[in-house]
Amino acid sequence: MNAAFSASRLRFHLALLLLSLLFSSCSASNPRVNLTGDASAPLQVQLNNWVRRQSPQVYVRPNISPASPPTALMVPLRVTQEIRDPVSLSRNLSRTVWQALLGQQVFSVLEYAYDAQPYDPKRALALGKQKGAGLVVGGYITHYLDGGHTGSSDVSINMEIWDTATGNLLWSLAHAGILEYQNTHDFYLFQVRTRQPDDPPSAILQLLAGELGKIIHDWAHNAPPERGLLDGVFTPKAF
Repeated sequence: MNAAFSASRLRFHLALLLLSLLFSSCSASNPRVNLTGDASAPLQVQLNNWVRRQSPQVYVRPNISPASPPTALMVPLRVTQEIRDPVSLSRNLSRTVWQALLGQQVFSVLEYAYDAQPYDPKRALALGKQKGAGLVVGGYITHYLDGGHTGSSDVSINMEIWDTATGNLLWSLAHAGILEYQNTHDFYLFQVRTRQPDDPPSAILQLLAGELGKIIHDWAHNAPPERGLLDGVFTPKAF
């Protein structure tokens, strides 16, 4: 009995050591990790699932930044796929995008026209002019799948920004992400379980909108692009 307990205790501390080494170099942007269990029970590693995505796609962008961050009006993004009650879904999901853009402080003012009809460029421009906004933010939710806590979820969006004074399209960007459902993985020393967020589509949208918002924020605030650690190292001027 004592030998078995000692072996279990040894495996527990060895697992803790291995996991500490594994996660000690993780950055703050990596999923949060929780450990449960003790020497008499299997060690369980619980980590938040993360959104898998590629870089945002930019199709249209302006060449000149404004002198100061403009004001903007956002209308609900239009859901393009056949789905139940697309208007309510559009308004609620678009609120998540709006809140993410507010958090990025992309514009000096960003009003959300919750009761407006889903995005139509001409109608959105007319509403933006009526409200006195410099820009109108709209776009499309081109794909939506809510897998809840037992399946995979994915969302794809296209964002468009128009100048109300000229009627010109300034920005057209697209982004997509997926939260894959993952089963529990059992290892010899521990068990790894991935947790889904309470609202997977909103979690995806918040991240996608934040990354698109960063691109627009740098333009609206006339900020220079961030340079990577190795940018310019392998150019002729570097030698």
